[in-house]
Amino acid sequence: MSLWSEFNASSQDQWIKKVLDDSSNKTIQDFHWKTEYGNIDSFKKSIYALKSCKKDKLSEIGWNFEDENIINSQILNRLDDGINSIYIDGINYTDSIFKNVMNDIINTHIMLSHNASKDDISSWTDWINSNSNLKGSIRMSLLTKFIKAPNEDNNSIDLKAYQHHFQSNINPNFKCIYIEIPRRHLSFKNHSSEIALTGSYLNEIIEIHKKNNIEIPKKIILKSFLDNSFLENISKLKAIKSIINQVLKIQSIKANVIIETSVNTQILKDQSEDFRILSITSTAMSSFIGGANSFVLSDSLLHSKENYWKKIAANIPIILNEESQINIANDITEGAHIIEQISLKMADKAWRIIKKIEGNGGLLKNLTNSNLRKFIKN
Repeated sequence: MSLWSEFNASSQDQWIKKVLDDSSNKTIQDFHWKTEYGNIDSFKKSIYALKSCKKDKLSEIGWNFEDENIINSQILNRLDDGINSIYIDGINYTDSIFKNVMNDIINTHIMLSHNASKDDISSWTDWINSNSNLKGSIRMSLLTKFIKAPNEDNNSIDLKAYQHHFQSNINPNFKCIYIEIPRRHLSFKNHSSEIALTGSYLNEIIEIHKKNNIEIPKKIILKSFLDNSFLENISKLKAIKSIINQVLKIQSIKANVIIETSVNTQILKDQSEDFRILSITSTAMSSFIGGANSFVLSDSLLHSKENYWKKIAANIPIILNEESQINIANDITEGAHIIEQISLKMADKAWRIIKKIEGNGGLLKNLTNSNLRKFIKN
């Protein structure tokens, strides 16, 4: 017998009447959630939902390292805390980085600087090629290069370094297209805009690969920064995956889409350590539920440089993974009508923005063009 079988089922109209009876001088519209991507009706059951592929389990809990000072001891400390992925961000390779690090049993992700030299790139790819058992990625963002040179013709920008990091890496486990919209460069403050820019950016990068005969790898990694809006975070991840799959379908590309998430540091400005820990917890939960593949922490998420607080932060996603039931392959949001409404409206508005951007020449052409911001506002 069902737990709820002794209770009479209530219709949508009955719920609306009950709420309005209990609220003075309110209309049903007062209870709609007004967002930049449309109104969300909290009483309405979704008729349509995003077509979603199989939900992934979150398998990587990582830490991003940007400071080469005592980096080896920092890596060993975080691995001792239980993370299973390390991210080396803009740091040149040296043998000392991985002293006593068992790279063959963790994932190692290398983020190259946009202005990395051929020697800098080769030092990393030589290390990657030295052991075929290594797993992870080596990545370079073209967006920073284009933003750094806004007055140049996009076709004239030097792609030699970008091409070299593909050609010199012979380990297929590390080949990827990497997509990230840095908030410090594009400060559009709504989710649909970010999703649209992500989709447009991926479409443009694929075109660049095709035009310049650069290999299109079987792995596409997307970085998404989350805030403290729990339901919107989950919906955003579902909408991103839907948009990206649509772009890949149009481009006739088959690839494994990997979504990395992290806390948007803008929401942590001037906040206490307790607030930061709660934000990490909320975004980690939405990452698990929303279908992200990895959750990335960093020193920048904490005030304190003490290992104690870093251990606390690392333990949050680890405990959620091991002690809760939210990291499962089944989509537990199926039938959650609010999330279904939000994700569908986010994706719909994002796709309309993408079509406008593409109709006006593409993202990179419009990065410094006021038309792009006009599209975002519409």
